[in-house]
Amino acid sequence: MAERLLIRALKGGKSTKIVTLNGKNMTKMPSMLEKLPGLKTLDLQNNRIPKVCPEISTLTQFQDLKLREFYCEGNPLFLKQPVNAVKHEDIWSLQEITSRLIMNQLAEKNPFLMQAIEWYPQVRNIISQGRKCAICGKSFLTVWLECVEFFPPSKNWKISRNLQLVPLQILICSYKCFNQCDPNLFGIAQV
Repeated sequence: MAERLLIRALKGGKSTKIVTLNGKNMTKMPSMLEKLPGLKTLDLQNNRIPKVCPEISTLTQFQDLKLREFYCEGNPLFLKQPVNAVKHEDIWSLQEITSRLIMNQLAEKNPFLMQAIEWYPQVRNIISQGRKCAICGKSFLTVWLECVEFFPPSKNWKISRNLQLVPLQILICSYKCFNQCDPNLFGIAQV
């Protein structure tokens, strides 16, 4: 149901100003919001969304939606409550190590790999699923740690009284990067 409503909003294109997905039992943010540049009101109340994790993957891009109203009450949003973590060494599979090397070399436009990758569609398929680390910017395949960054809603947004911080999903590649993160970045843990 929520998918159909969002598709209908996308058909409205630039003229779509309001997306209301209140009480649709959604468990994640809808994707493709960046395709609605005229969006002014986003109502996601009374769903099961724990964090803001649209396809738009950075805080700046989410705030660039130019929303005037953002409603998210009735969702189990993660709370900013630090818990000490146990350090785990990064142990990667051979596929992860190789994928990281290839993806990062391709990002640097390595001419040998740029030409060789055309001959290996299976490798292209695997590395097409890669992501960029929010801390170091390097590519990785397997999500090492899912985090949330808490940010205050834009002053231009009309929001609920109790919304002080919004949790935005951030993916990072290693414990090393997690240790370098800013104080508003928290790993997601089951407690």
